[in-house]
Order: sequence, then C-alpha cells, then structure tokens
Amino acid sequence: MTEPSHGLARVLSSQGFDPDNFVSKLSQSGEEELLTMKQKVQILADETAHSLKKNVYKNYSQFIETAKEISILEGEMYQLSHMLTEQKSLMSSMMEMSLVSDRAIVEEPTAKEEDENPEEETRKNLAFLLEKVEGCSSVTEVPGRQLIHNGDLVELDPESLSAVQKVHCFLLNDSLMIASWLPNRQVYSFPPRGPVRYRFQGLYELDSLAVVNVRDAGPNKNAFKILMFPDSKMYQADSSKSKRQWLDILEESKKKKAARDKQKKEAMLQEQQAQAAVSAAVEEKNPFFEEDDSESQSAIEADYLSAEWLQELPEDLDMCIAQRDFEGAVDLVERVNHYLATCPKAPAIKEFRSRIEHRVKQLTEGLMSELQVSPERSLRGGPRAARRAVAQLIRLGKSAQACDLFLKNRSAIIKYNIRQLKFEGATSLYIRRLCGVFFPSLMETGREFLKAFQEHYGCMSAFVVWAQNELQSFVETFRRQVFGGKSNLTVMADCVCIVRQSCKELQMIGLDLSFCFENMISADVEKAVTDNKEQIIEGIKFRGAEDKWRPMNHMSEKDCHKFVEEVSAVGLDLKPYVYDDCFISLTVNTVNFCKACLSLSRDLMTMYTSEQESLLTSAMSEIFQEQLNHIRTSLQSPDFNKEHDFIVKNAQFIVDIMMKKIETHYKSKGLAFPKDLEAISGEFRKVK
Repeated sequence: MTEPSHGLARVLSSQGFDPDNFVSKLSQSGEEELLTMKQKVQILADETAHSLKKNVYKNYSQFIETAKEISILEGEMYQLSHMLTEQKSLMSSMMEMSLVSDRAIVEEPTAKEEDENPEEETRKNLAFLLEKVEGCSSVTEVPGRQLIHNGDLVELDPESLSAVQKVHCFLLNDSLMIASWLPNRQVYSFPPRGPVRYRFQGLYELDSLAVVNVRDAGPNKNAFKILMFPDSKMYQADSSKSKRQWLDILEESKKKKAARDKQKKEAMLQEQQAQAAVSAAVEEKNPFFEEDDSESQSAIEADYLSAEWLQELPEDLDMCIAQRDFEGAVDLVERVNHYLATCPKAPAIKEFRSRIEHRVKQLTEGLMSELQVSPERSLRGGPRAARRAVAQLIRLGKSAQACDLFLKNRSAIIKYNIRQLKFEGATSLYIRRLCGVFFPSLMETGREFLKAFQEHYGCMSAFVVWAQNELQSFVETFRRQVFGGKSNLTVMADCVCIVRQSCKELQMIGLDLSFCFENMISADVEKAVTDNKEQIIEGIKFRGAEDKWRPMNHMSEKDCHKFVEEVSAVGLDLKPYVYDDCFISLTVNTVNFCKACLSLSRDLMTMYTSEQESLLTSAMSEIFQEQLNHIRTSLQSPDFNKEHDFIVKNAQFIVDIMMKKIETHYKSKGLAFPKDLEAISGEFRKVK
C-alpha cells in the first residue's frame, strides 16, 4: 500500500477507533479535508481490491483442486446417504422379524461332566480344528477357547439369493469361525496331521454380530442372516431343524459370553480389592512378606488391562471404522500397540491382542476398499485423494499393499481419462491431446508417489515397472492410430517427435522412458521407412520407363511461375533453370525425384536415433542408387544419343543441389554425412 492509504488503514483498524467521533471531527475540518479523505478511502478500496484479486490468482489452482474435492465429497455423501437409508430399512425389517422361532432344546453337558476334565476336552476340540481347517493356528492359540457346535452351510448372495459357495461354520465359546470347502484337494502338513478339508475364511467375535431369521419365500428356505460388522452374510441350512438349532445355539452362546465377560470384570475388580487389602494387612505385620508368584502375575495382568481407555478401545475402533475416521482408528492402534509392547506375554493380554488384531484387519480392509476401483466409485479424484488412505496403510505396516492398490487406482483413472478422448481432426492433433492426458497424469502420479512413499525405497522399483506397463498400454493406442492407419511418413514423424518431447518432460521427476518408447516402436518405424522407400523406388522405375528426357514445358509464363513457387516450398530453387518464359531445363522425373527425396530426408531426420542410423542411411542410399541406375541406362541407350548433355545436366542438378540439401539436413542434427551417400555422390560425378 501507499503511505497515505497505509496510515488510514492503521487508524481504522486501531482498537480505540470510534466511527462517530471520527466522522464528526472530519466534517468540522472543512470541504478540503473531506475530499482528501474521500481520495484516501478510494485508494484504500482500490488497493484492497487489487490485493484480493492478486490472492485469488495466486491460489487459483488450489481453488480448482478444492472444488474438485468438494465435488467428489458430494458424490460420496450421496452414496453414504443411500447406504444409511438402506440400513434404516433393514433395521426396521429386523425389528418386525422374530430372532428365533420354536426354540430348540440345546443339550448341554452337566456341571459335573464339565468339572471332570475340561482341559482334555479343550485340547480335543482344538485338535479337531487343526486337523480339519487350513490356516487356523492363530485361532487355537487363545487359552480357554472351546468348540461348541459346527456344521455345513451354503452361503447365499443377499440380492439374487443364488448359492455362492459351500462353507463350514465352527461356533466357539467366544467367536464364530467360517471356513470354505476345498473340493477335490488333499493338503497334508508336516508332520502329518491328516487331510485338510477346509480353508480358514474369517473369525468374528460373538459380541460384534447379530443373528436374523429370514422367512421362507419361494425356493429360499431355511435361511438366516448373520450381521457381521461392517457387512452381512446370508446362509442356508439343509433343514428347518438345523436352522433352528443354529439360531438357538448362536443366541445362547452370545448370552453366555456376555455373562462371562460381566462376571470376569466383577471378579477382576473384587480380586484387585481383596489383593490390595490382603497385601496391606500382611505388610503391616511382616514387611519382608513376598506374594505368591501366580497371584502376583494375575494381579499384574489385571492392572495392565484395567485402564478405562483399554476397556473401551474395541468399541472406539468399531466406531471409527464405521464413521470412516481412519486417521483416528490408526492413532488408536498405534497407541495400544505402544502400550502392549511393554506388557508381559500373559494369556489375558494375548486374548486382548487377538481382539485388537481382528479390528486392525477390518480397518485394513476398509482402507484398501478406499483405493480399490469399482463402477460405483468416482474416478475423477486425483492421486491426492488416495494419499490419505495410503498414509494410514503405511502406518499399519501395509506399505506393499498400499503401493499396489495406489498404482492400480491410478491405472484405472488414466484409462478412464484416455477413453474420454474422441478421435477428431488430424492424427497429430489427437496424439498431442493424448500426450496431454497421459504424460501429465504419469508425472502427477510420480510426484504423489514420492511424497507418499518417500521413506520406502523398495516401492520405487514397483513404480518404475508400473510406469513401463502404462507406457506399453499408451504405445498400443499410439501404434493403432499412427502406424495402423493410412498416415503418411510425415505425420508419423511428427507424432513420434511429440511423444519424444513428452518423454523428456518426465525427466523432471527423475523418470526417463525414452529408451523404452524407442524400443517399443522400433519395429513399426522400420516397417514404415521400408514401405516408404519401396514406394519411392517403384515410382522411380515407373517414371523412368516413360522418361523421354525432354525439358518441362508449362505452355505459359504464369503456369511456369506457379510451378516454381510450389517447388520452392519444399526447398528447391528452379529459377536459374527457367528459360524462354515457360521451359525448365529439367525433366519431370528429376523434379519429382528431388521432391520425394527432400521430404523423405526431412522425415527421417525427425525420427532419427543412433539405433536407427543404419536403417535410415540404407533407405536413402537405395533410392539414390535406383535413380543413378536409371541415368546410366539412359546414357547407354542409343535412343538418347542426342540428349546426353541434357541427361548429364540433370545428374549435375542432383549432385550439386540435391545432395547438398540432404547434407544440410544431417548437419542440422549435428550428424556427419554418411559415407554411403558420399560414395553415391561420387558415382554421380563420374557420370557427369
């Protein structure tokens, strides 16, 4: 701001500023003071508007990105609203249904049978699981866990009610384990423990699931739902009796577990109080008293798990996952892991760890679903939208999965953006637009990848491999449009040059794909150059058969001047060869040959690489050799004895004008003139 406006702004923004007093004093000062203040206010307003406009331009890109994020968030909120509406209708229908019907009599062992040998029964149940289920060793490690009931069920699709797969459910005293069948497969372990029939699919705690009876409707009979946060599954029993038995046992087991948990908390509290009282009393009588080891260990375990935040942690994790507060959930996981790292390896703490690990698995699945591409999810978000989920997965130690899903997400977005392009206009225009979509996306992905995985150097190789695969997909589209159509060599050269320039821009992020691109299109370039060379040679032969070695006659000065102007556009100056106003002392064959060679030379230099040098030199040499053969044949023919001088003049034009033009093309690229072309130039001079 200027000095007057700056002073005015300081006065107006001071704490003791009184508007009424300021206006009254100003009005008493006279008209000149009022006009001066008006001018100052106007300057301040202009400077404020200018500053505001400058800030808007400065943060323009951020405004655009914020608008995109708001648009994406709007779509996700709409989806969330739709999901909440469905959940509300589902809960309403659940309230109307009966959880169980015709309660079956569940036979339970007597207290005497339970007290006889519970440890042996537990080992027997867990051994049964190890023999039958693959990958359930972690399930059997929890002390006090027992098998209550098991049986075969058929998993149904909740929407179509069609059978998905056959499963085997194992009801434990604290959880429900689901295993899928392994048909026609015998898997043996070492040491041998019998054939495995099932594969572990999932473990769900009883206090986190709900059982819902499904009424029989049409072919859908004997089915029931199990609501397992955060999803639900439908199963079908083989008979109504089996269905009732599952419903009753599940409901009864949930009640027993709730009662056990309540008793355990009360007993733990009473034990702490009693232990504290006994310890205090004994210490008063005998200061050298030492507690029994088992009692001391139990007290230590109870003390470690007695914190209020630990007791509420599983529910807090469930709430964070349900509300999609992944950052908060990961903060809780890190906090409890740090706390449990200092705890002893006791059975109670081990059981608590298993409960937390189950939530961590659900949290990981939720984060991975954020990165997975599905038809109902928006593909308009940039890599920043995925960086948040990636950061939380890395904090959970899942950097490999985060890297894989992040790159797959970007692949889907790049393919979607390319599909939005429409092929309109010239081929080179489409390729320029295609590069404008593909390479900036690749560069943006690279920058976001470096930010997200800056401390995980092992993931960098995965990004390089991904970039190469994406380039392969891009080249397939490029090859189809450029080399697969009817484009001439000039268009092909322009398109190749556009892509090469885009590849160089990737070096800004330390990624160089130029060699990969050249290697992918080398076969197509070779075929294009070879085909073009053969077409020119065929044209030389065809025109040579009809060549009468006569000067060009344009019949009028106007037409002759027009032809000279057209030829000058490709780099040939024919004015010194014009005589008698309408004649040119060159043949049509020579002029057409020179035009074709100049155009070919320019295109070959555009596509030039050191790996293709021999191919390009060979193409030019063969074309000049064919024209040289035509000149030699004409000189040896008795039909053109009178035209020898004219033939030599045409050969001289090719050597003195054409060869120098092509040599200039090579020098413009900083290349030496090929020895093969120098040798052919010498042969032309011999003819002269």
